[in-house]
Amino acid sequence: MLGLSLGGYLLIQVKQAFDEYNHWKSREAVLEKELEDLREEVSKHRQFLNKLRTDPNYQDEIARKELGYGKEGERLYRFPKKENSKTKPEKKIE
Repeated sequence: MLGLSLGGYLLIQVKQAFDEYNHWKSREAVLEKELEDLREEVSKHRQFLNKLRTDPNYQDEIARKELGYGKEGERLYRFPKKENSKTKPEKKIE
């Protein structure tokens, strides 16, 4: 009787250990995928920075697009951004 109880207890412990092992293996796969995605993102950022450091035309393009700079003698027009209904304060009607 003691042997059966001990065997049952060991079987339950082995099953729990196996379930935990499977959980950590699946977690490892998720983390590996996340790591790969982050490596790709780092690679894209490195390419962007390398191009920004070495390509004057790209520097000009980014300065014009992101910062609103223009070339000498060029006329720039800036228009106000449209407000979101979320950012507008609500009017109270009394």
